[in-house]
Amino acid sequence: MAKTLAPLNALRAFEAAARTGSFTNAARELNVSSAAISQQVKVLEDHWSKTLFVRQGNRIALTEAGLTAYPPLEATMTTLADLSNTMRETEKAKSLVLSAPHSVAETWLAPALGKLDFDAIGVPLHIRIDDDPIDFARDKIDLRVFYGHQLYSDYRVDTLFSDSLIGVVAPPFAKENGLNPQTYDHRKLIHSDWGTDYASSPNWSTALPGPRLINHGVGLRVAASSTALQFARQGWGAALLPSKMAKSDLEMQNVVALDMEPIAMMHDYLIAYPNRLTRNPAIQLIIQALQS
Repeated sequence: MAKTLAPLNALRAFEAAARTGSFTNAARELNVSSAAISQQVKVLEDHWSKTLFVRQGNRIALTEAGLTAYPPLEATMTTLADLSNTMRETEKAKSLVLSAPHSVAETWLAPALGKLDFDAIGVPLHIRIDDDPIDFARDKIDLRVFYGHQLYSDYRVDTLFSDSLIGVVAPPFAKENGLNPQTYDHRKLIHSDWGTDYASSPNWSTALPGPRLINHGVGLRVAASSTALQFARQGWGAALLPSKMAKSDLEMQNVVALDMEPIAMMHDYLIAYPNRLTRNPAIQLIIQALQS
């Protein structure tokens, strides 16, 4: 014979009313009306063909049938709640997701995270490459690195660092053409459209002020500063990009810095995360690594 389960909403209403001592308290806990609790208890009484409460004005008392049903039901509800909490905590602890723009993820992020003690954070770290804006809840993202905009003002936002723009070229290019970009043929300047990764796109006209007008209609044009760096490595010309993105390549002598004044960037690099994670130790360790 198949087992027949009582309606779950009715069981919840009965358990809450029995535990809190009134339909009003149960309604407040379950965020419904007192009438809805009363109706659900009536559904359960009809299902079981038992009277569960004696109603005395605004007060209720469990009948013998109610006293028989409540203890195992309360234990079952507690078990289900514990299971739900365990599963939610397991999901939370499963991993942390860090989202970053393409150029940041391809250049600066990996060396910066090299300072992180992964044993200390205790959970796997997943890196995602996304354009702004991201949706923290929908995309299950815990941290977002971004540059200088207000898209995430509803979240906790910490400053990571300020940066400046520098020009770089491959060593063979520098040997042939020198390190003064003012002397370069315009076709040797790599132009970057920073797109949604950044709030603005500084260009070679900004970097090389003076009477000489830069012709942006010639030369190589790419979609991101990380791509400009890759082409600069291969000797296509000079790339203009944030200094932290070039740091590893400069140290490995894949590129060399041009003889020009760095240009302070207008905004800071920032990191956003939900307010509920403010005291999360793993989150704070990741942020500290990225700030150092």
